[in-house]
Amino acid sequence: MDAPSGRLAPGLRLRTARPALPPAYVHRHRIDQTLSACGPGDIAVVEAGAGYGKSLAVASWLQHRVADGPVAWLAVGEPHGMRALWSDILGSLTAGGASTGSGALLDIAPGPAFAEPEVDMIVDGLASSPTPVTLVLDDVHRIDAPDVMDSIRHLVARQPERLRLVLITRAAPDLRLQRVRLEGRLIEVGMRDLQFTRDDVVDLGRMVGSEFDATEVDTLLERTQGWATGLRLAVLSARDDLGHVTADRLTGRNDLVAAYLLEEVLEDLAPTDRRFLLATSVGEIITPSLARALTGRADSRRVLDDLVARNVLTVRLADRPDWYAYHPLFRELLIDRLGAENPDAPADLHRRAANWCVRNDDPIAAIDHFARAGAWHEVTTVLGDVAGPLVLSPQASELAGALESAAREAARRPTADTLLAAAVLCYHRGDFGEMSRNAEDAAELLDAEPARATPGSRILIALTRMVTARSSRLPELIDRCDEVLALVASASRVEIPAARAYTLMARNNRGIGLFHRGEVDAAATELVGSAATAEDLGLGLTELAAETYLALIDVTRGELAVVADRIAAMTALVERRGWTRQPQAVALYAAQALLDLERHDLDAADRAVSMARRAVGPGTDTAALLIGEAVAVGVAVTRADVYAARAQCRRLEIARRSTSGLPLLVRSWYDVAIAETRILMGEAESVITSLTRPDASATYEGALTRVVLAKAQLAAGRPAVAIDVLGTADGFAPHRLQAVEAEILTAVAWARLHRDVAALQHLTAAVRLAAPVRQIRPFVAGGAPVAALLTRLEHVTAEDPEFVRDLLGVCGRVGTPDSTVVVPPVESLTDRELMVLQYLPTMYKAAEIAADLFVSVNTVKTHQQSIYRKLGVSSRRDAVDRARERHLI
Repeated sequence: MDAPSGRLAPGLRLRTARPALPPAYVHRHRIDQTLSACGPGDIAVVEAGAGYGKSLAVASWLQHRVADGPVAWLAVGEPHGMRALWSDILGSLTAGGASTGSGALLDIAPGPAFAEPEVDMIVDGLASSPTPVTLVLDDVHRIDAPDVMDSIRHLVARQPERLRLVLITRAAPDLRLQRVRLEGRLIEVGMRDLQFTRDDVVDLGRMVGSEFDATEVDTLLERTQGWATGLRLAVLSARDDLGHVTADRLTGRNDLVAAYLLEEVLEDLAPTDRRFLLATSVGEIITPSLARALTGRADSRRVLDDLVARNVLTVRLADRPDWYAYHPLFRELLIDRLGAENPDAPADLHRRAANWCVRNDDPIAAIDHFARAGAWHEVTTVLGDVAGPLVLSPQASELAGALESAAREAARRPTADTLLAAAVLCYHRGDFGEMSRNAEDAAELLDAEPARATPGSRILIALTRMVTARSSRLPELIDRCDEVLALVASASRVEIPAARAYTLMARNNRGIGLFHRGEVDAAATELVGSAATAEDLGLGLTELAAETYLALIDVTRGELAVVADRIAAMTALVERRGWTRQPQAVALYAAQALLDLERHDLDAADRAVSMARRAVGPGTDTAALLIGEAVAVGVAVTRADVYAARAQCRRLEIARRSTSGLPLLVRSWYDVAIAETRILMGEAESVITSLTRPDASATYEGALTRVVLAKAQLAAGRPAVAIDVLGTADGFAPHRLQAVEAEILTAVAWARLHRDVAALQHLTAAVRLAAPVRQIRPFVAGGAPVAALLTRLEHVTAEDPEFVRDLLGVCGRVGTPDSTVVVPPVESLTDRELMVLQYLPTMYKAAEIAADLFVSVNTVKTHQQSIYRKLGVSSRRDAVDRARERHLI
């Protein structure tokens, strides 16, 4: 459902079919010649009012021209945003065969955050086409959203040489085409070009079996001003007697002329044909099967073919021979007459059309017809039973359009049915607060009247609660998923055809919730299954969410090579499909940032965090964002940048406030990030006091906590306690990354206690664990003591020598390792001096430090001089280096 290729939505299939030429169509070579001047890289604008034959003129040109590449035709639908339009454009390119030449276009699937960068991807895909591509956009005047029109301007500004763009419109689009005109790339066909000439009228008469004399031709031209539809209607209404087409009735505005002539045509039809036309007018496109459902006539195909043959403003779609359409002006009249003659008929006919659409697997059209009939209960039934998962697909915008009338009804007269439809529409728009309110109000109404509740409506309510939990109530997520699963399990697949998709959505979120709680193995089981099901159903964004959380699981297991492979595959997917800024990609960037941090590519980790922040939007994966912000803190801590670490902690705190609580694993990442910042700021004692020492169970959260407590004890000058906190290596066995860090911290602690042999043994164990996964960060974070031990290790062991050399290349060799392992004593710094010392690694000047500490500049300078003297240095940089050697910062 994510990829536009293969399965076009029924409504889109209709709008990607160009009209077939009617039997009495007058082919005008002069228009063909004008349009033929539009080559690849050019733009043709065909502009005229309704009824001038714009679309047929372009269709005729395309039919008679020598093909130089695929042609994509799109009749612009109801405006529902940029994502909807460009999804339709991609669908039309697929239907026209343009995507097969440019493989890049096949993979792009517009998501909720679709914007100009993704338009660039489509433009680049068109530029890579091996043959020219013709893209025809019909009814461009229907585009009224500023951002959508901006995206078309962007296409024009970046138009590739391979693209021929044809725009059909009733009014000149504001596309700023002056530059294109000056470059000679603009071809314009206007009203005057489309008006019938004397020869055209003669040809029309010949085609309908009437030889017009000169006077009749003059009369028709004078009264219609060459208006194509007016001429066709006049000929149809007059038949063989043009005399009764009076001049006073053929003058005036085109719409008045059309109304009169259409009435003439309609009244001149046989009663059975008239009833057939009125009944079938409720469908924008008609098939013989739908016509039979609306009229009960078994000969519906024959009737439609006869209307086409007699040129009664009915055309067969060129690319869909079983589909027929009435001229828009004619259909408007039919709908108007239908309601005037029998006010109850439209609702009944829309119900029949809706039921036909349900049987023919077009749930969105069914919802639209039920809504037009005011059948709100049926709208929600189809939505809950069948169409709900489409809100995650490229058909989401079309579904939203079908639900808009129900949402307006909910604002006027709220019922459980209209409120649920409004809730789904709010989800599409990213208004999760209003979504939740609508769904809870609907639930209250259904609880008061349980007989009206359907399995689908209950599932929709449960899904909205699950979505709310995922974004702002993380501790509730698993319970909400279980609620969805229980409701789906209690209904049969016959009742809920969308049951498999609903189960997938709930199980995927349940797996994510289990990961949040630290139940990693159970989470992996759920996510592996949901990833496979999502691939089978074509729900790519759901598959992305599952795969990226599997990457986070691999991080907790220390399988960095597996993480790298999984991230590479998912990154390629999101880049091909234009999902780099989708909310589901936040977890991908969080996993990437964790990988980059552990491999000490800090600039890459910064970029990954920035990408995660760019992907933040309505419905963001709050837990993944928190993980990403915790990595940002880790990067700053690794750089020993106090100022940056404090700033990142503030961002982390803002992210935390977006949810009512934190599950165990997410809470652990949050606590560790805060604790490491406080250690960097010289607040090790407060960290020791605030963190509860974990039990000996080998949980990931316990491993994280033991490591940060050991760091605090080392910073507080208690290496023996740090060794006791870390315990044996067995306690870290399932968690390689934390095991590496624990061995490094143990090595530093033994070095502080002058047990060099033990220190080297533990560092050797750390290297042995880290080398296969290329984990570098904890060695660098260990500072000069670890660099000194690595320098010694290089000379005394042959184990993993290449990795040791790589580590030394990052950490730096220390000429005399003993000088670091056995730290000479220094005069103790006062509390105020220690506070000033924390600012020295930053870019703060003395005046800024003074302002932050609420003291004078002279006081800060006095403390600085005292710090230099006690550390035995003469500069700020040397003071920072010496302080780090002694773990003072």
